[in-house]
Amino acid sequence: MSKLRAGVIGVGTFGAMHARIYAENDFCELVATADIRSERLNEMESAYKCKGYSDFRDMLKMENLDLVSICTSDELHVEPALSAIRSGVNVLVEKPLAINVSDCDTIVKESQKHGVKLMVGHLLRFDPRYYTARQAIINGQIGTPIHLYARRNNLKSSADRLARHTSVAFFLGIHDIDFMNWCIDSNVERVYAESVSRVLTDIGTADTCMALIKYQDGTVASLEVSWVLPSSFFKRLDAQFEAVGTEGAVYVDGSGDCVEIFGAQANPVPDVMYSPEIYGNYAGILVDEISHFVDCVKYNKTPVVSGHDGKSAVEVACAIMESLKKQDVVYL
Repeated sequence: MSKLRAGVIGVGTFGAMHARIYAENDFCELVATADIRSERLNEMESAYKCKGYSDFRDMLKMENLDLVSICTSDELHVEPALSAIRSGVNVLVEKPLAINVSDCDTIVKESQKHGVKLMVGHLLRFDPRYYTARQAIINGQIGTPIHLYARRNNLKSSADRLARHTSVAFFLGIHDIDFMNWCIDSNVERVYAESVSRVLTDIGTADTCMALIKYQDGTVASLEVSWVLPSSFFKRLDAQFEAVGTEGAVYVDGSGDCVEIFGAQANPVPDVMYSPEIYGNYAGILVDEISHFVDCVKYNKTPVVSGHDGKSAVEVACAIMESLKKQDVVYL
């Protein structure tokens, strides 16, 4: 079988990682990338000998792609996703699927209409720590879930880079929202959220958001997300998850600091989970996610993170934002 022709739209930090993973995948050929920044296209062309397009529409028209990753900023997912779908290209959209439920519905319906695979990049579905916890929950090892708690706090450098394009609920919270939805076989009934802004006042966005989520089956969940940790914080991320049930509990340290290195000078904490480099190639959770998407296209399998799953997470994130605005409970 010939190699699948892959493309990436948006080659910032994460998009560049997608591009490299496609280039290193035995079943793919990275043929093109699209970005409005010529310097990024030049970097991709130099590294992978692929074509660069300043307009993703031209790439979709010219390259006869089999699959494409959408890695633009959150608010810019919809147009390239729909253009790719309507061109008959299978689509992996980085989380969130979109920033409102209506756009999610449109993307999902169009993917079904045109018969293409649609997957949303929710990485925790491929994280062995979180996957193991979810298996314990759905296999009944902790009995019936009573409550869930998720924390995902990040460095202020992330907010400095992204806060003008997204919110802490969408950038960080969407990970744990999707994961908790995946763990609980029930829809969300209502949401109440509070936030505070004392650091990012110049941007006009929340430093921290905390939300209470009630599922229709009675399970209650608490979500804590923040992106104002100081640069002196000793980890890249402070992430935790717990689930307490009628017969037990499960706890996850999602911070990812499995290896610590202490030398004569300060060393950054090495990435051993998301995209570590082993023998010259990427490995880790992001590779597993993209490899799964490639397999779905190659072998006509159903992605484990569907467009509907992506929409469900967006629906809760939107409810959090609405609750913050109204200062009241929001029913779904």
